[in-house]
Order: sequence, then structure tokens, then C-alpha cells
Amino acid sequence: MKRQQAAQLFSEAHRLHRIGHSHRAVGAILGVSRVTIIKWLAQPRYGDQRGWQPGRPRKHTDSQVVDRICGIKKDLVDHNYFFGNAYVQMVYHKCYPQDPRPSLWYIDDVVRRAGLQGRKPKTKQRGGSVYQLYPKESLEHLGLIHQAGDFIGKKYLEGSSSPVTVFSSCYYRPFKLYHIQRTDGEKAILAMGILAHQWADYPIPDVFRFDNGGPFRGTGHLPRRLGTFVVFLLNLGITPLFSSPSKPWTNGAMEGHNRVFTDKIWRKHRFQNHHQIDVEIDRFNGESTEFCLYRYPTLIKRYRNRCLKVTPSTFSTHLRTRRNKKIAFVRFVQPTLDERKDHITIMNEAVYLPERYSNQFVFALWDLQHEDLTILSEYDGRTHQVKRIPFKIND
Repeated sequence: MKRQQAAQLFSEAHRLHRIGHSHRAVGAILGVSRVTIIKWLAQPRYGDQRGWQPGRPRKHTDSQVVDRICGIKKDLVDHNYFFGNAYVQMVYHKCYPQDPRPSLWYIDDVVRRAGLQGRKPKTKQRGGSVYQLYPKESLEHLGLIHQAGDFIGKKYLEGSSSPVTVFSSCYYRPFKLYHIQRTDGEKAILAMGILAHQWADYPIPDVFRFDNGGPFRGTGHLPRRLGTFVVFLLNLGITPLFSSPSKPWTNGAMEGHNRVFTDKIWRKHRFQNHHQIDVEIDRFNGESTEFCLYRYPTLIKRYRNRCLKVTPSTFSTHLRTRRNKKIAFVRFVQPTLDERKDHITIMNEAVYLPERYSNQFVFALWDLQHEDLTILSEYDGRTHQVKRIPFKIND
């Protein structure tokens, strides 16, 4: 087994065990023997990521390798949408398949010493999510494969008032794959068609995260109504996950992906027609797919049997069954201008909570089979129930 693939499986084994899976279950999911899983979990980390084995001399130190890495980095920055260290490693391996593959640690060191690391990201305030009890572990328990989607804010062609709408999606656990596509508008049925086409080639996720906008939630004003997009996910066995309103960082993978589109595609080109946009979008998607297949070949191959066979019933607006169907929500408890009591809003309905939970996150799970809503607070990886109330579906 290649070292990089083994490291990925090692990391995933630790994550699965941390959220409650047994040794045998982790081995079954990853296709690795139970004995190997036990050995991996006894280690705090896979290797030391220094780029060479302990007790052995450093690899890749000659000037030729340094020049190759710097040349690849410069070329990627000038011509590609993706140019991180992992992408540099992929291109190096393609160009020099007979040479040892430089480690990510070593590539980072070479790029940094050459002053090619690019613009430093803005310093982020750390610890806010921990202080506000963001339910990280509860979200991980929802399933293995996570994906997110969103409509990017309207853009406009040169000299035209006609808006351009783009739907973007990204797998963010346990592998990463970005995809963008131009659409005719911000409509649920258009997003459903794009995702169904994508899931014919890539695995259906266990969890799909999105914001609380009308196309996803449904435009009806009545509370507890299931919108078309939510029904579409539920019928495919996917748990819909609503991110927290007015807290875009709670859907960080999607927000970051949207910024990539705006900064790397839209602001760097002067588009005059839709064809020009589609050409760049295809190039972006091609680079993302190439990297995904290089970085996560084992995971992609393992989940091939989870791909979708599209039929007319795929887009049904009728929920086939409520059995074991649940919808998840991340919410921030606080008063609003319209309601001074501490509350959260779930499917257009206010749910009031004790004042001691004010200004913190909670995790809500709507059980459609039993028609009840459970609200949990998470601290240090452990949850306790805040409230449980009847929550009937409004047909």
C-alpha cells in the first residue's frame, strides 16, 4: 500500500473510532483488517510528516529537485486554478514518475524558502466555535460522506444586466472534490438535476449541507413544510443538514469554494458571453477532478457502488417513506428584533430555549418517523438533551 494512501486511511480510522465505531466496524468500512486497525489506533499519528524516515538522511535535497518544484509551482500559479502543495506534488509525480515523490512537508519547505507561498491568509480568530459550543462531533456522527451545495451570488456579463447564476457543490469529507455549473436560475429543480448527474459518477453522500435559502428550504411560509429539494434528498437516503443562518462560516467548505470561484474565475476574466464562462468552468472542474482522482483513488474506488442510477422517480416531490428519515439543523440561540426571548427557528417555527443557552450553538434533529424535534447541546464531544417537543409535518 502506498504511503500516502495508507496515511489517508490511518487518519480516517482514527476519526471513525473517535466517533464511536468499533475496531471491526472501522476495518469493514475502510477495507483493512481488524489487526491493522488496532495497530493504527495505538499510534498517535502516521509517520512524522518530516519528509524522511527517523534515523535516515533527508531525501530530495539536491538542487535539481528544488528547481523542479519551484518551476512547477510558478507554472501552476500562472496557468492553473489549483496550485497548493498537494497539487504541486501531483504534477511532479506526473512529470517525473520514476523519481521518488517529494513529501508535502518538503515541498512546503522549498516553496517557503523560495518565497513562492503566495499571499498569506488573514489571521483568523481561533477558538470561537469551541467557546460557542459548535456541535462538531454531532455533525460527524451523521454519516461518513459529507457534501455541501449553494448558489453563488448573481454575476453579470460585460455590458449586460442579465444575471448569471452558478450552482456550486463540494465533497468535504472524507475526500475533497469541487464542482461548479452555470444554471438558468436559483431553482431547486435545477440544483437537483446537477447533483443527480454528478452522483451518477461519484458516491451519493450520507449528508448534504446547505443554507436556509428559499430554493433549498422551500418557499412556503407555513411552518414544518418539506420543500422539493429536502424531499429529493430524503428519498435518496441523504440526511439534509441546514447550516446556521447569518453564520456562513458554519458552512465553511462551501463558502471557501464560492470565494475561489469569485477570486480565481470571475475577477480574473472579462466575460462577454455564456460560452466563455462555460469554458473556464469546465477547466476548473477538470483540474478539481484530476486532483481528486490522484489524491483519493482508494476512497473513490471503494464508494463506486454508491453511485446513483437516475430514473424518473429520482425527482419525485412525494416523500416515499418517513421511516428512519431525519433532518439536521445547526442553530445559534439568541433573541431577535421580532422576538426578545431566546429561541431558534426551525422550518419557519420559533422554538424557545432556556436563557442559559443564549449565544451558543445547538444541534437539532427532526425525526420525521416519530414527528418530534430533539435539541442537543454539545460540550467537549459530549451531548445532552436541551429539549424534545412534538414536531408534526405540515402536509
